[in-house]
Amino acid sequence: MTGHGDGVAATPARGAAPGSLGSHSVVYLVGTALQGLGILLILPFATRLLGDAEYGKVATALVVIQMVGTIAAAGLPQVILREYHRGADGPTAGRALAGTMTLLAVAVAVLGIAIGVVLAAAGRAELREWVLVVIASAALTTVVAGQSLSRARLRPFEFLALAVAATVVAHLAGLLAARGDRAGLTYLTAYTAALVVAAAVAIAIARPLLPTAARERTRSGVRLAAPLLPQALAMLGLLMGDVLLVNVLLGQASAGAYQVALQLANMPFVLAVALFNAWGPLVLSHPVQDRWRWTARTATSLVVVVGIGAAGVALLGPWLVRVMAPDFPQRSMSVTLGLITVVSVAYMVYQGASLAVLDHEHTGRLAIAAAIAVVVLVAGAAWLNGPAGIAGVAAAKAAAYVVLMAVTVHAARTLTPLRFVPWLWVAGAAAAGLSVAGALLPSTGPGAVVRLVLVVALGAVALALAPRVLRSLRG
Repeated sequence: MTGHGDGVAATPARGAAPGSLGSHSVVYLVGTALQGLGILLILPFATRLLGDAEYGKVATALVVIQMVGTIAAAGLPQVILREYHRGADGPTAGRALAGTMTLLAVAVAVLGIAIGVVLAAAGRAELREWVLVVIASAALTTVVAGQSLSRARLRPFEFLALAVAATVVAHLAGLLAARGDRAGLTYLTAYTAALVVAAAVAIAIARPLLPTAARERTRSGVRLAAPLLPQALAMLGLLMGDVLLVNVLLGQASAGAYQVALQLANMPFVLAVALFNAWGPLVLSHPVQDRWRWTARTATSLVVVVGIGAAGVALLGPWLVRVMAPDFPQRSMSVTLGLITVVSVAYMVYQGASLAVLDHEHTGRLAIAAAIAVVVLVAGAAWLNGPAGIAGVAAAKAAAYVVLMAVTVHAARTLTPLRFVPWLWVAGAAAAGLSVAGALLPSTGPGAVVRLVLVVALGAVALALAPRVLRSLRG
């Protein structure tokens, strides 16, 4: 779609303070960090309990659940956030769009189970595993609908409760069930049951409405979301499709090792997501006349924060891998981890540009950018997995996100007033360079010493920059 999104005044949610990015970020950061930390605490037990092959099955199923859930969401979460702050009937429109998501989730579940029965009768699918994946996907979509309304309402504690229930609690349920039966299917059964409970909680918290409650706004939102469906699918392919690629190209054991490295490398990505969860609603509810100047200024601070986190995780990568999965291939996993941390820096820049493109209703450009990035990921993984194994797939993933960032920033510059400042690019390049160094440096002897020296230097830089970053985030 094309057009300009400034024709309807933004209406901040009740109690919102559009300039207080710092206060909102702290709550989202704690919540998302607890979510990621909880999974990381469970991860070493899961890898030891299930082994690389069975854990590889679980990792593959989780990717499919995320992908099917994205189809059911139909690109609506971003539109809910945007529409909620547009006009006096924005909250009603947002709740109606969340209800649309929930109904789509139910429809996908019914259709998916019917397809599974047919495939199982033909001997082409294992019905129990199929049904679990379908139900978990629908439940996850319902949770995301509730989280979208929580973000729009600027209620991070609701978002936190749903995030922890759908991740930490669900994975813990799977882990406890697998203690009695060390099989991936047992893990998935308990995980799905916990997701269904989380979906019920999401409905109770969010109180979505039927689409008829705001018929015209719902139709408009669905039309705006249409290009976001392929974009969301492509983004999910970038986020987790690399695990499927490793599974196809290198086997389930390699997929399990890659998934562990990915979870560790995603720590700065979790930080980027947490900051964006606070940043996005504040950007879109900011006064139009100063919106993109404020966005560009705060984006630099966010890139600095995420970049320091990414470089630190990459440099500490070998020791993190040793703690989490001591029986897995150490060197290839630490290189993989370091390369993937580059993703978080590119993603933070991309999110700022994507907000501008979305607000000006050029959502087709986002779909094109994501599709180009997926092509880069698939082609790069096919080319590099032979000589470099899972590290080659990681390099392809990092390259894909850099391309995604570049194409989206170009679209934002062409279509909107958003202009990032030079210091953002300096900070991003420095962080990416340190992440690559963290991937390639040896982890023993002089290499280990260099790693530790760089970590200390990075900490000193973080302390020196902290006052300026905090001033910027406080607005």
